[in-house]
Amino acid sequence: MLAFSSLLLMVSAGALPEDQVTTTQVRETVQRSIPYIEEKGLWWIEKKKCVSCHRGGNMVWSLHAAKQHGFEVSDQLQEWTDWSTDKSLSKNDKGKTVGLGNKEGVVQILLSSGHSSIAPDQKETRQKLAALLLDGQQPDGSWKAGGQLPFQKRPAAETNTVSTMWLALTLIREGNEKSAPVVEKAMQFINASPPGKSTEWYAVRLLLAVQAKDSEVRDQMLKQLHSLQKPDGGWGWMVADESDALGTGMALYALLEAGVNREDASIKQAQQFLVSTQRKDGSWPVKGTKEKKKASVQETAIYWGTCWAVISLVESLPQ
Repeated sequence: MLAFSSLLLMVSAGALPEDQVTTTQVRETVQRSIPYIEEKGLWWIEKKKCVSCHRGGNMVWSLHAAKQHGFEVSDQLQEWTDWSTDKSLSKNDKGKTVGLGNKEGVVQILLSSGHSSIAPDQKETRQKLAALLLDGQQPDGSWKAGGQLPFQKRPAAETNTVSTMWLALTLIREGNEKSAPVVEKAMQFINASPPGKSTEWYAVRLLLAVQAKDSEVRDQMLKQLHSLQKPDGGWGWMVADESDALGTGMALYALLEAGVNREDASIKQAQQFLVSTQRKDGSWPVKGTKEKKKASVQETAIYWGTCWAVISLVESLPQ
């Protein structure tokens, strides 16, 4: 097995593009996206009154990430975060807690802020959110994907595995002793699962390895993600698809979280792809992730991709 430092040297060997983007261009790209994320996210809150479909979670995560890196965001951000949290903990018309059917969205809310940024009076709320993730684990250690995720254009088993990895990652981060046996069971399932067909599978597997301090899997996933990067600098959400902001954002974020140097060729090329493919309204075109809508650009996929582009680009900026 390659040592981590040796692996980074190996994947950094490629020459940087002559037209690599500047920090100013990256910041301008992010700032251009913020009004789009806010406007479309607020529309969803007011018209749909729904926190599912990863909408609320993606919204607050991307905007908190931007704010933490010095970008100007709406003064309503805390209001939107509170709404997403309260909605997740509320009961639906059948008396069931909303977040139980949208655990992936709960994960995004929890990942939107670090432990150190949580006020003392919010810790109990965070614990309540994390407790939702413990519900519904299957005998094999997995969780079934919620909402409309089972209808995606990748195998249903892979979607369940990806959801299981996101939940395990977040439960490890939360550090609740009660979750230890749940996480252990989940990891047994994850370790026995076959590689996926989506870039998200590799990205979240890398994030989980980093969180679990599993250097062997981390190095394997780093190598895999780098090998999947396309000549244009991006990744498709599905490995076999053309590059898009959703796959590229997830891959770029995971590489950075794994410690890849911000000056690495793969990082610079991903930045270049995102900066060069952004639309004038601040969004990125992304084809639908559902099997029945995979042939055309879809609004929800656009929103997810735009949020992920922002999350990854702000993390790629110099510290």
